[in-house]
Amino acid sequence: MPGKTNFYFIPFLSIIIVTITIQFKSLQAGDSEIPWQMFRRDLQHTGQSPFIGAQNNDLKWSFKIDTRITSSPAVGSDGSICFGSVDGRLYALNQDGTKKWILQVGDEITASPAIGSNGTIYVGSRDKKMYAVSPKGKVEWTYKTDGIIISSAAVTEDSLYFGSDDNILYVLSLDGKLKWKYIAPSHLKASPSLWDDGTVCIFGERGTLHAISTDGREKWAKKVGTGVYSSFSSPSIGKDGVVYVGADNGRLVAINPDGKIRWFVNTGKAVHSSPAIGEDGSIVFGSYNGFVYAVHPDCKLKWSFRTGGWVESSPAIDAEGTVYIGSSDGKLYAINAKGNLKWSFQTMGVIESSPAIGPDGTIYIGSNDNHLYAIGGEGKNTSVPLFDE
Repeated sequence: MPGKTNFYFIPFLSIIIVTITIQFKSLQAGDSEIPWQMFRRDLQHTGQSPFIGAQNNDLKWSFKIDTRITSSPAVGSDGSICFGSVDGRLYALNQDGTKKWILQVGDEITASPAIGSNGTIYVGSRDKKMYAVSPKGKVEWTYKTDGIIISSAAVTEDSLYFGSDDNILYVLSLDGKLKWKYIAPSHLKASPSLWDDGTVCIFGERGTLHAISTDGREKWAKKVGTGVYSSFSSPSIGKDGVVYVGADNGRLVAINPDGKIRWFVNTGKAVHSSPAIGEDGSIVFGSYNGFVYAVHPDCKLKWSFRTGGWVESSPAIDAEGTVYIGSSDGKLYAINAKGNLKWSFQTMGVIESSPAIGPDGTIYIGSNDNHLYAIGGEGKNTSVPLFDE
């Protein structure tokens, strides 16, 4: 049920907000044929799906592995589901929850995979490599960096973008060649998002948001918080180019396309959840104070919803405005467009993974109970056991 909290709003300046209009070049928000292409679904990281999500909490299937799942799944055009795990494996499942293939890499995969238009899967690992994997599970190429990679890659028709703990934003061609790089003053653990003109937005570990031009030059850098956690706190970009990002100081910050802070809100606890952006422009995010919030673009609270634990999972929003998000209480919550509970699904572990929405409305999410869950299918209560290699 919706709850009350001491959530409060702090405009950066108590003056009329000037609307900034930007002329954008055309850059697709992602491949529309791929249901959930990458972390937060599209290049702007809106977490918004064109499909209507699950209407009930029926378990379609679950897939068990031997370690926790913090990586968020991607869903391919053929309905296959890909996700990584701290066991150092990249998993690909068929739509019915059976194993398609498995790939063992050199260390943990906590980043989320991205799927190119030809079906190639891109994912980074703590072994300091970015992997390009064929739809059949074979490594096509690797790119070695000098730092662990927990930044989830963003992929366009011709380029791959990701950060590393060596403080570098890498931009590669899809055959694994370096196009350009940007050296930041701190680790780049978050996932990059892109404006429509191809400018890259990435959040550094020390709490600075960077805007990087298409040739690798810094347009601006803005300190907006005290830090960023892992690959979860990644910037999202609205239709008007405004960037939204959460930080360790408990704030969700809105930044205009020119790098000036528009407003911020304070939840009192760290915001590690990457915000989602609804069709109506509302910004949805979770906080370590246990609440999920929906905020209008003018900084007014739309609704708040209290979960039973801290929220690190990033929300997904379906075509009806229903929000799907996990919590440390082990539940996946479906919250309707008015902020009321639609349904919840209980797992047996903390949920750090973020949900993906399939074309048939199935919700896919990982849990620290070592399972990937498919929710909202025909209601078949089946479990696929850990496979033998």
